Amino acid sequence: MPIALNGFEVFEQVGKHANLFAPIRADVDKQARALLVKCLKHKSIGLDVLRDVREALGTSQFGLILEGLKDAEVKSVVTRLDKHHPELKKSSAGWRRDHLNALADGSALPSPAPTKAKASTAKKSKTTPSRLKSDVVDVYKETGKKSS
Repeated sequence: MPIALNGFEVFEQVGKHANLFAPIRADVDKQARALLVKCLKHKSIGLDVLRDVREALGTSQFGLILEGLKDAEVKSVVTRLDKHHPELKKSSAGWRRDHLNALADGSALPSPAPTKAKASTAKKSKTTPSRLKSDVVDVYKETGKKSS
């Protein structure tokens, strides 16, 4: 029966002994970035977790991760975290990247959902269209009401 490998523990030890793992440094960097991007894009990651990830990585490492994100990835994450922002649809990729960083560092908050105006409760008066106004139609309406 195979024993499950604890990836977090392995990465911790690789980080502590980086000089021993120098030949795979580029692969470690690439996989670390890929794992963090996958984490940020996951649907269960909310604003609180995004802020915790930023705090755990540090400002500079988190900034490098954000700079490495593709524009589509940034748009996906920002749209999920702040879907009601009025400038989101017409904004540039740079603005979305800056906004994601601002959401992560707490200097920006998600925009609240727009409030919908309640439908008017006043009933419209029922008027007969002019095309239905004639003596024949009036007689037909009156006889139809009596027989119902």
